[in-house]
Amino acid sequence: MSTNGAGATGVLLMGYGSPAGPADLPGYLAEILHHPPTTELVREYERRYALIGGSPQAAILAKVRDGVAGRLAREAPGVPVYLGTKHWHPNVSEVIPHASRDGVTRLVAVPLSPYASTWVLEPYRTALAAGAAAAPRPISVELAPGWNLEPSLIEFWAGAIRTALAEAADPTAVVHLSAHSLPKTHADQGDPYPGIVRATADAIAGAASLARWEFTFQSAGNDTEPWLGPDITEQMRRWKAKGARTHVVASFGFVFDHLEVLYDLDVVVRRFAEDLGLVYRRVPEPNADPKLIDALVAVAVRALRAPGRPPP
Repeated sequence: MSTNGAGATGVLLMGYGSPAGPADLPGYLAEILHHPPTTELVREYERRYALIGGSPQAAILAKVRDGVAGRLAREAPGVPVYLGTKHWHPNVSEVIPHASRDGVTRLVAVPLSPYASTWVLEPYRTALAAGAAAAPRPISVELAPGWNLEPSLIEFWAGAIRTALAEAADPTAVVHLSAHSLPKTHADQGDPYPGIVRATADAIAGAASLARWEFTFQSAGNDTEPWLGPDITEQMRRWKAKGARTHVVASFGFVFDHLEVLYDLDVVVRRFAEDLGLVYRRVPEPNADPKLIDALVAVAVRALRAPGRPPP
């Protein structure tokens, strides 16, 4: 949906998507898995979502959309802002025909994941192509990915980590800079994701002047194939042996609260850490923080004003 009057050029923010409630879970999981989920799997995800009080993602994405639209109203007046998701509704492929009916002929699509990896981007490309093909009028769609080193994003994480360390007041504290793991086969086939997230972690650690930190992966799947490591639990165990009592987790691989943060970390990893006698602290996600809005607006404006393109 858009947030202001339509013009010839628009911006499409693209998030992952989440179920609105338990009734959505069978269809949502089938879309992600590409096959119907078992009853046991649906019940397991019902349990997980119940533990975190349901997914907050839709509400967060709406705030982000509103924040970007408000800023663009000043910096690029007349540019409508749309929101679509990779999974579930409103799907990216459904939003593009809607934008076309509004009169938009050029759409800049900004993924809400900052990482320009094949794993992240290919489903968006597929949805963008399907949406453009279904549009009632011709519409050009331009992808604007890869904003993981955007200064405002790095500044957010550096500031939030410094605050968490100050609140911990523990000289033994270690920071775990965590990103979602990836099946090793993807990396072996050339996906640049491992290098991209590592470069982002290095930038955050440098901006925060961290002395005690580790880059780590989380949320590996339960498949029999190997996933990228080291896993955050391995790193916690290693740092415990080095005397670290407080473990500060900055899940920089995401920018919003959702299941992989609120359950995988705040339930599963917290329990693991506390069973080891460790103090677990997680740095808040950006969600709709002004610095995240700054980063997204900078990406959108650069794309809108790219050389060879008319101003919006």
